[in-house]
Amino acid sequence: MLPPPRRPGATSADVARLAGVSRSTVSHILNGQVTRFAEETVGRVRDAAARLGYVPSAAGRSLVLGRSDLVVLAVPNTTLTNVQDIIEAIAADLDDLGYSVVVHFDRGGGAAANLARLQHVVDTLRPAGIVDLGSLSLRDLDTLEEQGCPILSPRPRHVRGVDEGNLAIARTQAEHLIDRGYTALAYAFLVDHRDDPFGRMRAAVVADVCAEAGLPAPTAISVPLDAAGAQTALCDLLRARGRPVGIACSNDEVGLAVSFAALALRAAVPGDVGVIGVGGGSVGQLVAPRLSTITFDVRASVGTIRRGVAAARGGVAEDDDPTLSPEIFLVLQGETT
Repeated sequence: MLPPPRRPGATSADVARLAGVSRSTVSHILNGQVTRFAEETVGRVRDAAARLGYVPSAAGRSLVLGRSDLVVLAVPNTTLTNVQDIIEAIAADLDDLGYSVVVHFDRGGGAAANLARLQHVVDTLRPAGIVDLGSLSLRDLDTLEEQGCPILSPRPRHVRGVDEGNLAIARTQAEHLIDRGYTALAYAFLVDHRDDPFGRMRAAVVADVCAEAGLPAPTAISVPLDAAGAQTALCDLLRARGRPVGIACSNDEVGLAVSFAALALRAAVPGDVGVIGVGGGSVGQLVAPRLSTITFDVRASVGTIRRGVAAARGGVAEDDDPTLSPEIFLVLQGETT
């Protein structure tokens, strides 16, 4: 007997009739709740759904499971330059696991306003969970979890609330500068109207590394992306700290601004001033002196998020190591350190 024709408008009742089971059995099996059913029944239902071209209703699935197939990606109001690459890598991983991503940007206006908007999103979309990229405090994460929304991203383990990625980046920057002979360090933020939670995290780690090495606390400077402003910021630093000084920068753009400001002030680079950025951007490798920077594989750097989602949905992650390997973050040696 020929199989029934595929019908894009097929319902769960059609699947139930073809498989010879109840609609509730179809609903449970197609929503992944298969442990209570025989393998033969599960196979029959799935085969019937495939033959009919049945597509489960997202709204119905949300009612059955108490959640949707959406994951909210909470992105901070940040100066991070490769945020699109990070979002794309996470979205690809979640797509492989059967989830779609909704990106929620912190628009500024304070932590309370950001949390309130996220709570509204959770109430409206009933997401499978939230992945936080640094937009939320530990207390905010607890609040959302108490609201019934699982937190799928790893929580910061560092005492100052620094996630593993930023911890590895900043530690690698600071240790590289110290290894190159700099005993006075500074951390350079980007002057921007947006917030810089990643910069604050990294600056805290650089301070920790200095303390561990018995060095003075690093000086924080704010560097605009214009020649005169960058020169003023660096001149103030050199006046306060003297030479030599090693500068860990929040990104490659800041690193370039500091490097060229140093040359304009007739400071030797490296020597009087050592500079290391973050990102491994191509521009920093095309100029002279070539920028020293931290490079990393974006997809590998968000691997802990994939493992968290896989664990939350009861699946098996490709790599069951719950930590982020520091070997992902490497120094790309240039001519500024």
